[in-house]
Amino acid sequence: MDRVKFHSVTDMASGYYLKNCEKLIEAYEAGKEIQDINDVLELYNVKKYLDNKVHLLEWTPEQIKGYENTVNSYFGFVAQCIKSITNDVIIIVYNNVEVEYKNDFWELIDKFKAYNNISDKVFHELMTTSDVWLHQLLQHKNITEHFGAVIRDYMLTNPTSAELLLDKYEVKHFHETKPLYLPRILSNADKESIISNYINSENPNLNFIRLICNIQSNKDKLEISPKTLLRAKRKAAELEKQFFPEDSGIVLETTVSFSKTQEEEAIILNSGSSTSATYSTKWLNENKDYPTLLNNFIYLFGFVDNQMRFTLVSKLNEMGVFERLVGTTSQNAYKKGIAFDQKNVLALLQMRSYYHELNNIEIRLEEVIEWFFTEYLSSEFNARSFKINMPSSSSSFLEKCSTIAPAIESVLKQFTLFVQEGQIDFELLEVKSEQLIYKNIPTLVNKKYVYGFGNEYSSATYLLFSDQSGLGYTKKSKKEYSNFYELVCNKNTKLNDYPEHCLSQLDWLSSNKFISVDNQNNISFNKRLILILKDLYFNEVISYWAYSESNRNLIELLQEKGLVRFERSLFSKPEQDYINYTLNKSQFNNSLDLRNKYSHSQLLTNDSEEIHTNNYMIFLRLLILIIIKINNDFCISNELRFAKNEPAKKD
Repeated sequence: MDRVKFHSVTDMASGYYLKNCEKLIEAYEAGKEIQDINDVLELYNVKKYLDNKVHLLEWTPEQIKGYENTVNSYFGFVAQCIKSITNDVIIIVYNNVEVEYKNDFWELIDKFKAYNNISDKVFHELMTTSDVWLHQLLQHKNITEHFGAVIRDYMLTNPTSAELLLDKYEVKHFHETKPLYLPRILSNADKESIISNYINSENPNLNFIRLICNIQSNKDKLEISPKTLLRAKRKAAELEKQFFPEDSGIVLETTVSFSKTQEEEAIILNSGSSTSATYSTKWLNENKDYPTLLNNFIYLFGFVDNQMRFTLVSKLNEMGVFERLVGTTSQNAYKKGIAFDQKNVLALLQMRSYYHELNNIEIRLEEVIEWFFTEYLSSEFNARSFKINMPSSSSSFLEKCSTIAPAIESVLKQFTLFVQEGQIDFELLEVKSEQLIYKNIPTLVNKKYVYGFGNEYSSATYLLFSDQSGLGYTKKSKKEYSNFYELVCNKNTKLNDYPEHCLSQLDWLSSNKFISVDNQNNISFNKRLILILKDLYFNEVISYWAYSESNRNLIELLQEKGLVRFERSLFSKPEQDYINYTLNKSQFNNSLDLRNKYSHSQLLTNDSEEIHTNNYMIFLRLLILIIIKINNDFCISNELRFAKNEPAKKD
């Protein structure tokens, strides 16, 4: 479309449209007259540019003032045209509106209350005979409310209206979107009927059906019955079978084994979508002490990194652009991609193989876990009285799952009480009846975690590390690096290597001391600062005490500038999310929900022994991660206490 169209104040095409604004205003100043509805809507878009102070750089203040006066003088006529739209002409006028201006048309109908001129009967005819996009209509609160009954009836008879309900209540939007307003007359029963009609419709979208499967009923949003959710689940399975035959898609191959002849402790090979991990049985046999058996989860299997952060959590930077930005995702879902699935499949196989190998040498992992809580914590940290009831060797895996779930909750409650009281009083523990909330589990350590915070942090890390910032490429480099940081680390990069539209971003980075530019225009970093920010950006959290004193001082300066903040808890936020994803549906509607599965439904489950075995391994994996976090917490606390010559806590 050659006409002027306002999209946003940051639109890259603004310069083109502003030149057209200039020509159009000058034409009106020379006597041009408004001819039709599209002329009216074009003037409205010109006014949006001027109202938002978006101008060409060469416009003088006098020109801008003159343009504003011209447009404002015509805007009274714009209002008059819109207010004159009645039953007799609404359908003809709407059908003549160019596609790009449809939403502007509804904006002005809403703004000047022209909907009062239209009867329900004619509005119904308009919706059913013309190409009215309901998504645009619902962005206008007054119109939606005025024609509430008509819109309700339309939604009830059009199954695709379900996609609008899901867009409003379930879909996670990665960019700012305009809110959708629903008629107040639309009841919860109506909403479920619309959802139900969509499930039964001829060509429902699989992505939206999957969203319906995971809806968590809420009387203030979408209240969906179990029967409807079950029908959606069955519909999703039917569509998946139709669209994704067993022999299609990407094959992710992961193997884990123990070798009797291998000398190296571990050999891990990655090739495309395949991962192979082989561990030495000989090394395992020669290192059977309990501390080493637990340390294997750190140093052999890599369940945590060198800051004792869970490596199995979902991270945005491990997702491709398509996974991050494309697709229909629930706002209540745990966001994960292929990398997350690969990591957790590998960890599951590691746990199953290790559990089997330990049994072969007559060591039960459950006994190692019991030793950690009942003996190690007492002897190493003077933290006595911890208890844990692990499953017996003779119990089935279904029974093991039912036993380990409350055991995990129990040790976390014990640790919470130890932090709060300095000892574990089991009578007090029985009296305390609060629900266990993982984000509220305390720590023995002050300033445990550091998180990025504020607009300056977000802007800086986006420009430095995002693959979407556009600074990872210059013509001189002849290669596109993943981000600006990688480019500068690998190539001698100068300020004048970049086109003009990038200079304001680089100037901002320079003025805020994130980069330095010398007299020859060479760009460089404050390496210590950038490495801290890089760690924060890619891991979403850093452990304060894992850094040296000099780097901790730098982190303190970032906190004073408002770029980071400290928080105290046993688990970091990514770890809290991972635990909730694994155990319950309190936060994520696509969670594994293992705690509730075995707390409430073990007698009714039809799952196979294989499924219970895998679930038990996931429980064990989580318990091992908890052990690592508790041990790390005690270690840091001890180091800080020894540095201050403080006595240990005693029971």
